[in-house]
Amino acid sequence: MLIRLIYVSRCRARAENDLAQILDWSRRVNPDLGVTGVLLYLDEAYMQYLEGEEYTVDRLFESIRRDTRHRGVTPLERREIPKRAFPEWTMATLEWSDNTRNIFRSFAPGRKLDLYAADPSTGAPLIRALVRAPGWKLM
Repeated sequence: MLIRLIYVSRCRARAENDLAQILDWSRRVNPDLGVTGVLLYLDEAYMQYLEGEEYTVDRLFESIRRDTRHRGVTPLERREIPKRAFPEWTMATLEWSDNTRNIFRSFAPGRKLDLYAADPSTGAPLIRALVRAPGWKLM
């Protein structure tokens, strides 16, 4: 069964180096695992969208929960999907711009831009809106 899992977490200090390590690891490991997705980083918080076979994604998520680079790992959504949204992306990430911040604001009107505080019902729609914006780095 193919699933998507979206989670948020806080990162430890000096996250830029951690982000590079996470993306490098994802680029090397995800093709063999059959996992694709998107990783967002903004102001010491991550939001990640993972898609793949249920068993594999669940095991990967448990590994992420134990990873010391993440704190407060909180699942937003886990559901069966008919097909992948990002079949070619072993892991993509976004360079934030005024445009993408405005897209994020439209999903969190009147609130601070905080991935960790994202409404669970907006995780997938937010990511779909952001991927239509320029600025993606495909890994």
